[in-house]
Amino acid sequence: MSFNYNVSSLFSNLNSGSTSGSSGLSSMLSDYNAIRNGSYGKLMKAYYQGTDNSAAKSAYNHAVKNSNTSTAADSSATIKELQSTTDALTTSAKDLYTTGSKSVFNKKEVTDDNGQTSLQYDTDAIYKSIKSFADDYNKVLETADKSADSKVQNSVVGMINYTKMESNMLGKLGITIGSDHQLSIDENTFKKSDMSVAKSLFNGTGSYAYMIGSKSAMTNSYADMEAARANTYNRYGSYGNTYNSGSIYNSYF
Repeated sequence: MSFNYNVSSLFSNLNSGSTSGSSGLSSMLSDYNAIRNGSYGKLMKAYYQGTDNSAAKSAYNHAVKNSNTSTAADSSATIKELQSTTDALTTSAKDLYTTGSKSVFNKKEVTDDNGQTSLQYDTDAIYKSIKSFADDYNKVLETADKSADSKVQNSVVGMINYTKMESNMLGKLGITIGSDHQLSIDENTFKKSDMSVAKSLFNGTGSYAYMIGSKSAMTNSYADMEAARANTYNRYGSYGNTYNSGSIYNSYF
């Protein structure tokens, strides 16, 4: 029995209006079982692989290329920028709150003009680290302002509110909060400030830098979730793993 005859027979069983009684029911049950056990899908796939469907493939590829199947709230560009800026802020925060031998707040031995040696904070290095932190913080705020994702927005609002809580301590270091919630730091004021205040604010677990770093890392995870939603329909014409129902659909092909 030829293959084409099997396909024709299968379609005939599905579409024939003349089948009746027990023979019709038997045929329908047979077709239903073929669909369930996957043989129907394999049969159809094998059949169409033997036909010239280049025009259909071309039309499909054009449709996928020009369609937006994203379920993300933000554009791919915004998501990528969120991932980048939050990564940078998380890193610069860690550089500040890290303790031990790698801490930027470790005192260094300094010899004055009279030959007297003492341990002092490296003010220049601390300023550089905090300036980097402030710049990265501002970039996260700028990028989050473009986001429509509620989780991202709420996370960044948490960062802003926590920063406001520390405004008095930040002010002692010449760090101010603008009307746009961004941080600015006056270098001269900072370098004349008590570095022990800077250490208490930025160094160690539970410090301001630690809390902002944690919130930044959380925002980054939300951006990663958005990235996963940004392309839920893959180039093979199957739903991606983002949807649980996608695995059910894909199992038939």
